[in-house]
Amino acid sequence: MTEGTLTQRTTEVAAATAKTPEPVLLVSSQAALARRYAPVFGAPARVETVAAALDRLRGGGAASGETVVLLDAPTVAAVEALARLDPAPAVVVLLPDVQGEGQGEGRGDARDEVAGFIAAGAQDALPAGEVTAECLRAVVSAARRRQMRENRLRVALAEAERARGEAQSLLDAAGDAVVAALDPMMALTSAALESPLLPRQQERLIAVQSAGAALRATCSALRPVGREAAVEESLTLAALADGVGAVTVESGAEECFTGDAAALRALLSLLTAEAGASVSLAVRPVDDGAELSVRRRGDARLRPLLLAAIQPALRRLRGRLLPDGPESGAGEGMVIRIPVRRMERPAALSVLLVEDNPIGRLVAAGFFKALGHGVTTAEDGAQGLAAATDKRFDLIVMDVQMPVMDGHEASRAIRALPGEAGRVPIVALTAGTDAEDDAQCRDAGMDDCLHKPLTMDRLRAVLERLFPGRVQVGG
Repeated sequence: MTEGTLTQRTTEVAAATAKTPEPVLLVSSQAALARRYAPVFGAPARVETVAAALDRLRGGGAASGETVVLLDAPTVAAVEALARLDPAPAVVVLLPDVQGEGQGEGRGDARDEVAGFIAAGAQDALPAGEVTAECLRAVVSAARRRQMRENRLRVALAEAERARGEAQSLLDAAGDAVVAALDPMMALTSAALESPLLPRQQERLIAVQSAGAALRATCSALRPVGREAAVEESLTLAALADGVGAVTVESGAEECFTGDAAALRALLSLLTAEAGASVSLAVRPVDDGAELSVRRRGDARLRPLLLAAIQPALRRLRGRLLPDGPESGAGEGMVIRIPVRRMERPAALSVLLVEDNPIGRLVAAGFFKALGHGVTTAEDGAQGLAAATDKRFDLIVMDVQMPVMDGHEASRAIRALPGEAGRVPIVALTAGTDAEDDAQCRDAGMDDCLHKPLTMDRLRAVLERLFPGRVQVGG
């Protein structure tokens, strides 16, 4: 079909288009191609390079999402660059005509080429020359509609991702608030259990302690494992199972190993979420290392959902799910193997806690005891200095604001002591939150800072920095 025939067949279409021209941008070095398409699109805008098209579309704002780009002499890289715009235009690739007969192999190559352009983000492809006006207009209109739908979908997906992020932030903040309130309650409960109690009182406090541990494990399970770096802690099977009623230990409850505690607790919470499910734990030697064996029993009605839910935790833990069959054990609903590193149980720390507030003193002492460390307490800086002079400690935790002698003054006096007593690590316990407060503590000779309200997670982080591998030797 000649250029004149194309012009003649598009007269009526061109008349309608002249009233409401559709936004079409031709990317071509051929001015003749623009003249050929003018009756169809009402003199489409033309630029000679993809770079010029990108500049023009970026300046067009939201309207660029309604533009159709006719890309002459296309490349995959050019299509990808146009498709990355936000909003993206509809890209219609103009292919050179394949001439002659007996070009079966060439037509196959052309089909592959078109598939490559579509995969790169083009909406359609058609010959640049021999095409009717009706076909051309239909292709352009269909491409525009598809791209506008795709742009709306992109916006919806971005909004959904933003909302998901906000929801996760809210969930994290709520979890942090629960843990911040829960940890002191757990410490006070542990302290109360050390006092003389009636049997009924002791049973009730143990029930409170178990419920609190289960709630903390649930808060940990709700966090999106896999995003943050794994934090290795020293653990025991007894500590891992503590607070999760459906988890039992097969053997070696007090055997110590290192692993990602947060991801492990999240996995156990997911595995025991279904009613009637139970999990047993064991550590077994494998070559030069060890594996944590997690065996789940119970109804498998929600198995597909459960498998999907535990995948992020399994990837983070580098665990593997054993296939159903003899290897997984008769009657087992699910068996998971997770590599861990066995270790000698770390020695407990001897801690001097200097805190004038009696409740704060009970809470902080309870945290250290829960981690298996020994605690000596003092009520002000002067008592703390006397205790540090008389006895050797591994660590001193020093409140800053205290009567008689504040934490800064007491820390300077301890640093002036001769020998090992003057070199003991000192951690500030402070309500200050800015860098200036931390700098004042370090100027006084303190090695690190614990900010109030004190939580178990904050305490673990500081201990891990000062005493790697000795963080958690208890529950």
